[in-house]
Amino acid sequence: MIAVRNVDPSPSIGDPAHAGWAISLRGVNRTRAGSPVLCDIDLEIDPGRIVAFVGPPGCGASTLLRAVTGAERPDTGVVTVDGRSGIASPRVPEVRDRTPVARFGRVLTSVAAAARRAGRPDADREARRLTQVVGLGAKERLVHRLAHGDRQRWALARALASQPGALVLDDPLAALPTVARAETRDRVVRELRARRVTTLWFTRDTAEAAAVADRLVVMDHGRVVAEGSPDELYSRVDDAVVAEVLGPVNALPGIVEGTIVEVWGQELPLARPAADGHCEVVVRPESVMIVGAEEPGTDAVVEATTFLGSARRSTVRTADDVRVVVEHPSEQRLGLRDRVRVALAVVPATIRPIS
Repeated sequence: MIAVRNVDPSPSIGDPAHAGWAISLRGVNRTRAGSPVLCDIDLEIDPGRIVAFVGPPGCGASTLLRAVTGAERPDTGVVTVDGRSGIASPRVPEVRDRTPVARFGRVLTSVAAAARRAGRPDADREARRLTQVVGLGAKERLVHRLAHGDRQRWALARALASQPGALVLDDPLAALPTVARAETRDRVVRELRARRVTTLWFTRDTAEAAAVADRLVVMDHGRVVAEGSPDELYSRVDDAVVAEVLGPVNALPGIVEGTIVEVWGQELPLARPAADGHCEVVVRPESVMIVGAEEPGTDAVVEATTFLGSARRSTVRTADDVRVVVEHPSEQRLGLRDRVRVALAVVPATIRPIS
């Protein structure tokens, strides 16, 4: 068990002239066993930016990252790092969920060795600082004897010690418990931003992706289906793939008339113009509220409820037989088969045609 330290070591800026490589993928395709894994990938990643990749299992993100590191060659297309491609391209270090470790070597010594190879005159001091950044206390232990989570911390420290211009992170914190994962993530992100390290970060935790990213890339079936800032993509509830990846949405029956949509007896303004007629109103759980019995809305029965810490997420079935997910304050306790009334927050509504 690693003790949580009240330490936030100041990032080492390094040489700004070497900070942040630009990365470009143009027309990248990859097929494996006759099945497409990457399809027409075109991405331009600016120096010093953190780009997070998310998607369902098999979306192709890990293969894309391996193409950037050179571990996997695309069948067609060009990957350019710092203006160079092919064998001339500089090596981009990678930290994976299970990064291989050497049979011999101790934690601090191996991190210092990476810093020394990168030309750091203060390699030992830098190694001690970076082990604090990643929250690794077992400095004198043999690396191969570390637990899975501590191996991930060690791999991050060693990668940062190499003074990279770019870094690929493939679920690098997956083995850490929730609180330690968030604390380590935040310290690592501060280090990356201070050094302006261009970072490609794949994670299965969409909340983590939104927390770290300057730019979010959603992948599905080997294609980039959406990209933008985290808040911009989170608001795209009408895009089925994006909405599914970034969290649950509700699709509620509504009727458009002019500039408003009626749902559950409420009239909401439209986020965008739409044709009159029946539609689905698409909202996230936090836009559904539990209200008093006399307020506008619809009656429902609680089918499930989950405690999330600062909030609860409950599933209810409405009087018109629609299952709705509601996110509400944790102190607002609901029991199975409780009768409640739900309504929508009065905000511009996103709709989509009934398929």
